Amino acid sequence: MPASGTVPARRRCLVIGAASGIGRAVVERLAPAAVALVAADLPGAPRHGADAGVAHVDLDVTDPASVEAGVAKALAETGGRLDVVVNTAGIVGGVRPAAEETVESFERMLRVNLTGAFLVSRAVLPHLARSGSGRLIHFASTAGKEGVAGMAAYSASKAGIMGLTKALAKEYAASGVTVNAVAPGKVATPLIRDLAVTDADLARIPMGRLGTAEEAAALVEYIASPDASYTTGFVYDLSGGRATY
Repeated sequence: MPASGTVPARRRCLVIGAASGIGRAVVERLAPAAVALVAADLPGAPRHGADAGVAHVDLDVTDPASVEAGVAKALAETGGRLDVVVNTAGIVGGVRPAAEETVESFERMLRVNLTGAFLVSRAVLPHLARSGSGRLIHFASTAGKEGVAGMAAYSASKAGIMGLTKALAKEYAASGVTVNAVAPGKVATPLIRDLAVTDADLARIPMGRLGTAEEAAALVEYIASPDASYTTGFVYDLSGGRATY
């Protein structure tokens, strides 16, 4: 077993929400340096069969049994060990006044984004702890830091991920596991395709442009690396300077 805080050069990775967008970019970024990499997404999601050395499993983050089964299948593919788990699964939902939000849509948002992150964490953290140097990375959002008018459910779910990340980081700090989150602003992915990006949106971004999935993947690669071994419970900004706290 590696010493606490030391990440093996060749890692065994699980990426959840891997079919497209940031998840897909993370798979492409981590795969070359991985002993084994498992890409997980909903049943029926696109599978990139041309990816040499990438295994695929079905995993629905809203279903505890599916999460447990998906993680078990991932472990079978990685020889019973996990070093890095990246959870990018999530939904955005529509934009509407909070007074018009239904209880059902609010609870679905929490179920996918926040409860899903908890279920993934619960399933993988014991295995990451056994590696002695595990990395768990969740995706939050600048909406969880700032709140977005008309997106109360989404903002609340992403703020919850930040709180979950900080609590888990403290709980597992002595094990050698780090638990961190990435908080993107607007990133050019299919997830925001239906949300119009206006000049006003761009004006709130000091860099004046959208982020890319590849930039998100590069940040994930750093967080999962030995260079980030002393940082845990942190929310990394990925917003072009919009939310630097």
